[in-house]
Amino acid sequence: MTEEKTQLDWQLWFYWIMATTLGWLLGSLLFNTIPLMRLMIAGAAIAAFQWAVLFKRMPKAWQWIPYTFLGWFFGYWAALLIFHQSAVLWSGPLVGLGTGITQWLYLRNKLPLAGWWIPISLLAWTTGITILPGALTSGTLPSALTGLTLVILLHNSQK
Repeated sequence: MTEEKTQLDWQLWFYWIMATTLGWLLGSLLFNTIPLMRLMIAGAAIAAFQWAVLFKRMPKAWQWIPYTFLGWFFGYWAALLIFHQSAVLWSGPLVGLGTGITQWLYLRNKLPLAGWWIPISLLAWTTGITILPGALTSGTLPSALTGLTLVILLHNSQK
């Protein structure tokens, strides 16, 4: 008896990177004239584009949008309220932690090992927003890390 191995969904990874990067670009570049709202708009755009990738792959995927936006909102405003002058430095880790926790609330009953989503999101958004910020890197780096994690989590759920 041979065991059939399933392939990783590299198409999902590619679409995830494109969706997150496009959301980042739309939010951060098109609304560059509203600095305080730029990250919030980027978070909403990212949530919507990521939903478009998830809606046929995950049950009740529409919930991804409010979970993501709430995490983004709390992370961003926590950075502003707690760290004032150094909010830019802390926005990456706090957005990553906020979205990681709220997205985990969505993923926890759907994917085994979903707890990995929190530290990966923290690392991903810290890298993209704080360590290597840029027009493309701030969307692409976090999406590459979170997208690979999502591909692996979905792959493990099918076993």
